Amino acid sequence: MRLLDYLTGFISLLALPFIAWWGVNQSPHSAARLEAQLEARAQQALLLAGLDWAEVNMDGQTAILTGPAPSPDVAEEAAGIVLRSSGRGGLLFGGVSQVETRVHPAEPVRPYVWRVEKLASGQLKLSGHVPSKAARAALLEEAGAESNGPPIDEMVVAAGAPAGNWQGIAQFALLQTADLDQGSAVLTDHVLTLRGEASDEARRAQLTSATLALAAPFRGVALVQGVPLWSATRSEGELVLSGAVPGEADRRALMTHARRGFDGEVRDEMVVAEASAADWLEGAKAGLGHLAAFRSGTMTFDPGVNGFTFEGEAPASRLQFLSEDMARTAGRWRVVIAAVPEVVDAGALAPEAACTDDINRMLETEAVGFVPGRAEFRRENAGALDQLAGIARRCDARVRLELAVNGDALAQARAAALADYLERAGVSRPQLAAIAYGPATGVEGMDTGAAVASDRPREFTVRERSER
Repeated sequence: MRLLDYLTGFISLLALPFIAWWGVNQSPHSAARLEAQLEARAQQALLLAGLDWAEVNMDGQTAILTGPAPSPDVAEEAAGIVLRSSGRGGLLFGGVSQVETRVHPAEPVRPYVWRVEKLASGQLKLSGHVPSKAARAALLEEAGAESNGPPIDEMVVAAGAPAGNWQGIAQFALLQTADLDQGSAVLTDHVLTLRGEASDEARRAQLTSATLALAAPFRGVALVQGVPLWSATRSEGELVLSGAVPGEADRRALMTHARRGFDGEVRDEMVVAEASAADWLEGAKAGLGHLAAFRSGTMTFDPGVNGFTFEGEAPASRLQFLSEDMARTAGRWRVVIAAVPEVVDAGALAPEAACTDDINRMLETEAVGFVPGRAEFRRENAGALDQLAGIARRCDARVRLELAVNGDALAQARAAALADYLERAGVSRPQLAAIAYGPATGVEGMDTGAAVASDRPREFTVRERSER
């Protein structure tokens, strides 16, 4: 019997390594299987929370969190979800004991768009990109105080918010929208567009004035509807003029300008009536010549919001020339150009360096040039200007643009004109950098129209802007 006991004990000792190996690697409670279960639970918890950017890999009971995090507070939220994904965690309770965060910043979103809408019910709906969970919570709290009922939240956290007080401008937009009868505010990069209806004239004027007074780098566009004094509407094959004009001669003059630039039918629905506003007809004549070239759109004159408004769709070059002409003819009246630039096909996507090279090549060869001695584009280059806008929009999908100026005052003014044009064409406004102040002859050239040193082809260089 004693020999049998010895034999049994010897066999048991031989089996121990196998039993230990099986327990660690093959049993339902093996370390490898427990690790896989922890990883699967953590990944599932992240997906249920909508954090599909995050990846988890387990090293024992330590979770390693990776992926492109849209903001630091979202990365912190993801780490907390992983830590709690299998219960209380820790060595004693068998869950995730700790989380090692190795995330990296997500690629910036372009364009960066946030929107608030006031529905017919008075309820506010918030959507688009926000830079952090904290910003999202602050906007929802603000909306809760203004909304008729709980606000609708469709916002997502994303990297790429433009420089400046983005959250403050978004909160301002929310309050402006809440004051509308119905409408919306859209913050696209640095441009805030308020659009809607306000039945009270004083409130409409106040909303318009406040929106247009935004401080740089932000810019406001106000399209708060009322009943305009005069308007012109361009649609397929037809241009309709309506509203009130001071006299019969003014009515005939506007019809003449409309027919001069438009091949289709021009319809006169205007009436002669006295109005408090005056000296706006020259601006209306100048605007009509450009509206005729729109794909579709409307031009209105409304003294209640202090000026002219253009909406619709037109080539980017047309919007540029409209801006220049209205600056000369509108007088004391404000001009808001909220038309959408037509998208020009700029060819297949090229590497980032090739994008900026293409722009610089067009500027260097003067395919896009300026009027001698002035910071205005040559109008015969309209087609090239539209092509330039298409290339810049293609580049802007991946890189921020910067204009490095090396010249006198005229060169700086031309660089600023190019930045204005690209922004109007739908590109995030390029930054002006490395400005070198030159002789005052450049300023004289701007006044006299004489050719000066700045009329050389290469006055500034377009390059990729650092995100820092």
